[in-house]
Amino acid sequence: MVCLGLLSIPAAKADTPDYWDGDWHGSIQPYGWLPGISAQTRYQLPDNGGTVEQKSNNNIFSYLSGAFMLDGTVRKGDWGFYGDVDWVKFSDEKGRFTNIGSQRFGANANLDTRWNMKGGMVTLAGLYSLAHGQQGYIDLVVGMRYLWIKGNLNWNFSLSGNRGNLAINDSGHLHNQTHVTDGVIGVRGRWAPFAGSNWFFPYYADVGAGGSDNTYQLMVGVAYGFHWGDIALNYRDVEYKKNSGNEFLKSMELSGPALSLTWHF
Repeated sequence: MVCLGLLSIPAAKADTPDYWDGDWHGSIQPYGWLPGISAQTRYQLPDNGGTVEQKSNNNIFSYLSGAFMLDGTVRKGDWGFYGDVDWVKFSDEKGRFTNIGSQRFGANANLDTRWNMKGGMVTLAGLYSLAHGQQGYIDLVVGMRYLWIKGNLNWNFSLSGNRGNLAINDSGHLHNQTHVTDGVIGVRGRWAPFAGSNWFFPYYADVGAGGSDNTYQLMVGVAYGFHWGDIALNYRDVEYKKNSGNEFLKSMELSGPALSLTWHF
């Protein structure tokens, strides 16, 4: 789920470790990811007043107020293991109500909201090398991804016409959270098409399901290798969907650029 294809420099270099020599090898990679967020969430109203569905109306990373990302990999021969940890926080994000109870709203309602969201993702997976050579490698990825999201919603709105049985105040505050665990399967690796060059292209893709109806992650980038590791610029996209039930998270997409620095050992 993560900038995971940046784990070796071109095998043609004499000072580069051979990750398939039968010995233990690994890497550690701090990285900065600046995702925008598009999310649709559900909040439970007090006193059995029903649910509120809220949707963000932008996808820019100017609302990102905190982040921490780190991944690591160990491998021996064709087999390996990696772990990845992400934590992000968004503050004062703009959004709008899409549904309150069973009532949906059109142009006659001013339903602007402000919300904060924070959470983390942890990916743990086993690796198996499907192929490797002078032009890169491809690994099979099988594991799990855990997501924790907590949201706080503040609103002020006006509604023209008959409000009927609308069980919500003109202003207020709600909060909710969710925990989701999914099994994932995918591929990751790098492609180094330029003979004798330290430039290469990392990539990662997975799909999964379990706690969510479905989830996927895509990452592609460009990187340059050194004797100690590599530097890469990537674009990463992660999505979750949960259409059934009344859980807090209905859908979420995090996407944006990432800059990584990897050390090999």
